[in-house]
Amino acid sequence: MKTKIKKIQFGTDGWRAVIGKDFTFDNVGAIAQAIADYLHTEKAQNPSIAIGYDTRFMSDLFADEIANILAANNIKVCLSKTFIPTPVLSYTVKKRNLSAGVMITASHNPYIYNGVKFKGNYGGSAMVSLTKSIESQLFKNPVQEKPNVAVKRIDMFADYREHVEQLVDLKLIAQLDKPIVYSAMYGSGCGFLQQFFEKSDLDIHALQNEPRPDFNNQLPEPIAANLQELISKIKTSDAIAGFATDGDADRFGVIDENGIFVQLHDLMPILFEYLLKTKNMSGNVVRTTSMSDTIDRIAAKYDRKVIEVPVGFKNVCEKMLEEDILIGGEESGGFGYKGHIPERDGILSILLVLEMLAREKSTLSEKVKDLRKTYGPFHYKRIDHHCDIARVKKNLEALISNTPEMIANYKIDKTNTIDGLKIYFTNQTWMLIRLSQTEPLFRIYCGGPDEKSVTEIITETEMILTN
Repeated sequence: MKTKIKKIQFGTDGWRAVIGKDFTFDNVGAIAQAIADYLHTEKAQNPSIAIGYDTRFMSDLFADEIANILAANNIKVCLSKTFIPTPVLSYTVKKRNLSAGVMITASHNPYIYNGVKFKGNYGGSAMVSLTKSIESQLFKNPVQEKPNVAVKRIDMFADYREHVEQLVDLKLIAQLDKPIVYSAMYGSGCGFLQQFFEKSDLDIHALQNEPRPDFNNQLPEPIAANLQELISKIKTSDAIAGFATDGDADRFGVIDENGIFVQLHDLMPILFEYLLKTKNMSGNVVRTTSMSDTIDRIAAKYDRKVIEVPVGFKNVCEKMLEEDILIGGEESGGFGYKGHIPERDGILSILLVLEMLAREKSTLSEKVKDLRKTYGPFHYKRIDHHCDIARVKKNLEALISNTPEMIANYKIDKTNTIDGLKIYFTNQTWMLIRLSQTEPLFRIYCGGPDEKSVTEIITETEMILTN
């Protein structure tokens, strides 16, 4: 008996669900047919699509299913020969001028999930209009299938590698006299970073570098709590830095030479200033509202513009398509760059950090220390609180409509509602409150010049929302 859910609800970039429960061949097939119907509805001439997949359970088979259905609908299909990072798939779409891209992945989510991510013809996150258009085609027409349909399998990494080699100085990186440590977290980054240095003597210590569908029963998200093996390796070696990428290698995390996790709130402004000063690049900044405003101070110094957008890289991508953006980023570990694709790229981000360290003959701890000496100290905390969402939503609405003059004895300067509620305090602390769109929880992000104010503000706000 076939299983099918009546409604497939798309979220950011596409759809994800539990494998074997809702993420089934029937439902994936329905999505493939909806994509085909969307492309034909758009009347695209010779519609074409690239399909990639990660290391999750049966991702390759789900990719095959989508490829066969699309080909049966007279759509030209380029299917990856192997698992690949999401940015490699996205670059393939842009490089080959294809109509769209599909990546089978659930990114940094637990191994029991899989997903279908959509990519626009520009090689970046699908906008809401695209996902809504595909969603509107679901279950309208029967799934078209033909035996032995022609599907072209290609090496997607070769073009990506050639392009990235024009963006970073690999020869300079290869001159680093200390090793680096890299964890692919058992995901689709496995083996790809090393390929850039096959003909060099750069010493790369690889951890968690074999594909595992269960990610060794750990969360493939490169945050400090999940990188203890990497941190331990750094502390017992003379490595210059440690790096990790998530399940589909579009996000990344960084550990300094002392085994300390480098906040992305620090790394984005550090990279921005490096691209400005050392690489003499033009362009502005787009950041999500959950990012620190340290980068705003650097932008002001160099007379560059900062655009603040709601959380979600699709919002960053949209501005990268519209304006001259040098770097775009979000708090959860995804940065995109000018001259590349409007997409998060963990591999390129790692290479740019390595190039910076090699060219400036510096360490990450020194870079963070210099940043904070110049632009002020910074402390950060985030909480995710499962809750009675109706009560919290009511309390948040009250906070927005009747914002107090103070929270935890800290005076409020101004607010914005770009995404949830963001509050700026007169002591340079900021706080963002957001309700999850998919789970009964709220998030509070808070950053400021001292740990005491951050802790007190976030503690009292949590009480306000839950009482």
